[in-house]
Amino acid sequence: MFSHRADRVTTATTVFEMSQGGGVYLRHPQMADYESWKNLREQSRDFLQPWEPNWDPAHLEISAYRSRLSRFRKMVANDQGYPFHVFRASDNRLVGACNLINVHRTVKQSVSLGYWVGERYARQGFARASVRGACKFAFVTLGLHRVEAAVQPANAPSKALLETVGFTYEGVGRGYLKINGAWRDHDLYARLSTDDVPSP
Repeated sequence: MFSHRADRVTTATTVFEMSQGGGVYLRHPQMADYESWKNLREQSRDFLQPWEPNWDPAHLEISAYRSRLSRFRKMVANDQGYPFHVFRASDNRLVGACNLINVHRTVKQSVSLGYWVGERYARQGFARASVRGACKFAFVTLGLHRVEAAVQPANAPSKALLETVGFTYEGVGRGYLKINGAWRDHDLYARLSTDDVPSP
């Protein structure tokens, strides 16, 4: 179980009930999630790989997962990031992940958003629900002002999702991230705590 800075976060599990089949809850990853996570990533490799950094051959090994959890604990303890696994609320099944990383305090008050869902759970509202939940966590629980996201121009479904949940297109980041072995341009989006976003 992760511990949090007590002045900002009081629980390791935050529940969000969403509409249109997207009922999910977000919880920090635990060692007990390993097999479900590994199987979902393995089964979704071809679906996810075009949009992600190169997968190390050891990416799915239990030792790598254990190391990842250790890094996550340090991120949370230092208020640097908040990684979540996403579970379907109806049956507690792992469907993906939604991470808030690179927290900036002082004058910027921002965080970067990343998310994925397994191929079998795509187009069912789970990603949309998890992004809405993560934004609520960033604005209400963490007290941040800005959530940023970067999407490859060819990833039309992800861009549509962000726009649906209140993100605004802000321009292009040239060679912004190294994806699948190559530096790629990304469309940049952001949502502010002050934005007027329709309820789901």
